[in-house]
Amino acid sequence: MKKTILITLILLIVTLVFAEMPNQIARKSKFTATSQTRTEIIAYQETFEDGAAGWTFSPTTTANLWHTATVADAPSPTHAMINQNAQMSYNPSMQNYLISPSITLPLSGAIKADFMMKGDFTDNSPTSGGLTVLDYWGWEISPNNGTTWYRMSNPYNSPTGSNYVFIDAPDTWSYVTESYNGLDGMISDYAGQTVKFRIYFHSDSDAPIGTGIMVDNFTIFNDIFLPPPTNLNAVIAGQTVQLDWAAPPSGFSTETITSTNSAWTSFVSDADTYAMRITNPFPAPLQLHGINFMLYRQNSAPISGAPTVHVFADAAGLPGAELASVANVSNISNMEWKMVDITSQNILIPANGSVFVGISNIDDGGTVDGQGLLCDSTSVNADSYALFQGTWDTLDMSYTGLKNCALGGVYWVDDPFAPILTSFKVYRGTNLTDPFTEIAAITSPTTITFTDENPIIGQVNYYKVTAMFDAYESEPSDIVSVDLIGLLYTEVLNDDGTSNQNFNVGISNSLATKFVTDPNAEIHYAKVFINSLGNSALIIRIFDNNGADGSPGTQMLQFTAAVTSLSLGWNNIPVPAANIVTDADGTFYIGIYEYASVSVFGLDTDNNGYSWKKIGTAGAWTPITEGNVMIRALVAWGNANDDYIEIAPISNLTNYPNPFNQMTEISFDTRKAGTASLKIYNLKGQLIRSIPTGNLAKGTHSFTWDGNDNNNKAVGIGVYFCKLEADGKTITKKIIRIK
Repeated sequence: MKKTILITLILLIVTLVFAEMPNQIARKSKFTATSQTRTEIIAYQETFEDGAAGWTFSPTTTANLWHTATVADAPSPTHAMINQNAQMSYNPSMQNYLISPSITLPLSGAIKADFMMKGDFTDNSPTSGGLTVLDYWGWEISPNNGTTWYRMSNPYNSPTGSNYVFIDAPDTWSYVTESYNGLDGMISDYAGQTVKFRIYFHSDSDAPIGTGIMVDNFTIFNDIFLPPPTNLNAVIAGQTVQLDWAAPPSGFSTETITSTNSAWTSFVSDADTYAMRITNPFPAPLQLHGINFMLYRQNSAPISGAPTVHVFADAAGLPGAELASVANVSNISNMEWKMVDITSQNILIPANGSVFVGISNIDDGGTVDGQGLLCDSTSVNADSYALFQGTWDTLDMSYTGLKNCALGGVYWVDDPFAPILTSFKVYRGTNLTDPFTEIAAITSPTTITFTDENPIIGQVNYYKVTAMFDAYESEPSDIVSVDLIGLLYTEVLNDDGTSNQNFNVGISNSLATKFVTDPNAEIHYAKVFINSLGNSALIIRIFDNNGADGSPGTQMLQFTAAVTSLSLGWNNIPVPAANIVTDADGTFYIGIYEYASVSVFGLDTDNNGYSWKKIGTAGAWTPITEGNVMIRALVAWGNANDDYIEIAPISNLTNYPNPFNQMTEISFDTRKAGTASLKIYNLKGQLIRSIPTGNLAKGTHSFTWDGNDNNNKAVGIGVYFCKLEADGKTITKKIIRIK
């Protein structure tokens, strides 16, 4: 059953074709918009600020109206080229040409010509007389220095192409390719050639109505292939962060396989999934490197949501088994192609065979600013499909009149003119909303590692890497993060880091976890593991341990964590700086008061005895016997930069590496000869390992801990304390074991 198209793009192109004439007339389409941000490289631009050097006119007599002038709202910003007479109108029986100098186009990439226009002209003549009785403007390209001219709607002079002229103009400054369907400005097939352009304004013998036309910012955009680095990793190594990544390829350009003609008529979003068949044109397998799609949202609103893209096998002409997918695609611009790289998934299209590329989880944008996948109704081959309730059908059978979606597959081709990878840039930030800071410029394209020797301790550090192709910079790699809060504080924990099940105590009830650490510990963070995000903030409470039978007693502090600050997994929730709690005996509880729509917490069922619950406000605290709620505490002792207390005659207790995996070397200094005790304890204060030291001379000493206990069994990951004693003096050092 065919579905009704609920949302259709209105004010679409109106075309009147005159059989006896080689030209077609077009009016503005729906997409008359102001200038949008461009990400392409600008290969050539004329802003008409300097008198348009090299640009010429035809005729060259006083019949020509083209000239540069100051325009109050010109985007360039002060001047534009205008076709207007002294009476602020234009002349009858006019054919004025504005001709560019010879322009050598880039050698490769997607090449697009465009300019901004504003105008006002009206012709009330009947259309039955053809172009001879109309006012219109046109745009042409010459590949042979002005000998032959082709319409920019048909720049290669295809016998089946459309040769448009335009009988209206945008009433606000707009790029012409965004204002008229059938005019995309693409001239990539002329790469490396020298071309000319001309813009002309024609009027018939009727009295002119309007102010004429203005043009500005004539630009050649070159969208070259600048792939970003991939597979960025970040690992904490002591007080540093080690990064590594995969270098992008270079010496390639991209080609797209698609069946859409990009003449958009509608947008759709209510199917479970959309897909397009793409066919390998070569007699050998072809690797699919990317998936292209384009979303549209009304009223120029930002694209909402984060869809998933797919690759499906061709199962007898319908999408079949899923071969690859990428979820939560973000940074999508309204009505611009978005390419999702799938190189690492190694998808091969069989020789002369097909696969399907698809998209799902499209946000509909809401009732005000509707949103969806763009569709056309006039493309030659109908290769797009929609999935409803587990059944695939052609797009036309699901939406009357539609042929194809805005989808495509991307592959690479060798390109001797493509930019070559030359270097990398490394960026760091402490949140995802503020600009990142460049921290390194790596000058060798073969160097794919970097060590940040000065990360920002006590915060989450975010990293991204870009690739430099000579002077051009790629988009960034995926962003990775490392949590360095624990390097500034001591982490006190009772769980093993693995959530075995979900846990909640219910609305208006409370849970809490007990912590035992050194006296006078300052509590700086509550660290909470979330299995499922809720829609409400967390109410965090800190209690003394002076309740009945050592249960939570006096409430020392309450604060909240906004829902927008929470994420799946571990969350470091800071205690407000003005309300840092210091616990005298080092034993306290961190708890959560639950109410409607609270998040679901993790529970470690491998051990218990440290977590409690309270039902209602008047109930008593009772032990949670199922396990330990995954809440941890980050604490410090007076000076948050000190992890140990130094007392003579022993000093400089250190270990390296820290954190460690298999073994760590513990070092310290003695100021005189004698004996010392070197022992490892867990967070519960239990002795794990005694390391013999023997008789010590004055000086520096080193001993290796292999991560085993006194029974020669490996200890688990987590926090331990190395305790050094000599002459009644003690130093304690935190040691962290990681996988």
